[in-house]
Amino acid sequence: MKAYYFIFIFLISGCSAFYIPAPKNVPLFENKGEVQIEAGASTNSIFATGSYAFSEKYAMAGNGSVAYSYIVDKPVRSTNELTIFLGGDVAHRSMELSIGRYNLLPSSERRLEVFAGTGYGVAHSLYSHENVNYLLGFVQVNTGKRRKYVETGWSLRTAFSGFQNEHGYYRGNEFVIDHNNYQAFHFEPLFVIRAGGQQLKMAFRSGLNYVFFLSPLNDGYLQIHLSIGLNYRF
Repeated sequence: MKAYYFIFIFLISGCSAFYIPAPKNVPLFENKGEVQIEAGASTNSIFATGSYAFSEKYAMAGNGSVAYSYIVDKPVRSTNELTIFLGGDVAHRSMELSIGRYNLLPSSERRLEVFAGTGYGVAHSLYSHENVNYLLGFVQVNTGKRRKYVETGWSLRTAFSGFQNEHGYYRGNEFVIDHNNYQAFHFEPLFVIRAGGQQLKMAFRSGLNYVFFLSPLNDGYLQIHLSIGLNYRF
């Protein structure tokens, strides 16, 4: 119960959460053979994404992100074998893979596509002495319009995740590690705009992330995420 109590306090305190949403792919593909790659920075991490339309109907996508704490902070290992990081933020990294059906409205100028996939992430916190890793499955719907120099899109993702938590705390003079599992539901809408040349564009994202942790936590939190990057389509 102590582990759940500390997680609850961590979530409602306004600090960074152990789950940081990945930079979502919104490729808005039209034809077989299209490739789209992007790299950039968000309010909490650096990221890279890539997607490929490998057939006339189906595409695959992947992404990865690394929180700034992994870059600027020095990892240390305590005697209890919990890997923790110096710094005020949670050190977090994640990756995702998905496959989807694109161009579901071929007779319309509006693009519609649906992706389903899985993701994995790890996070460490020095101040709460916690290690967390999670696995999630998601379904994501993308829609938008592609023009020569400007592309706009919307994305809506729902996901379900399972977390494994290691929480260290002192019981008197003894450092104890609790192991706990918990699940969460995710709701993540996103808006993206890409503007520039025919192939190379600047990309801007603005998204919300609502995570609700199921029993025994029964609590959630809401975050806003912004990002900017360079997007190349060929």
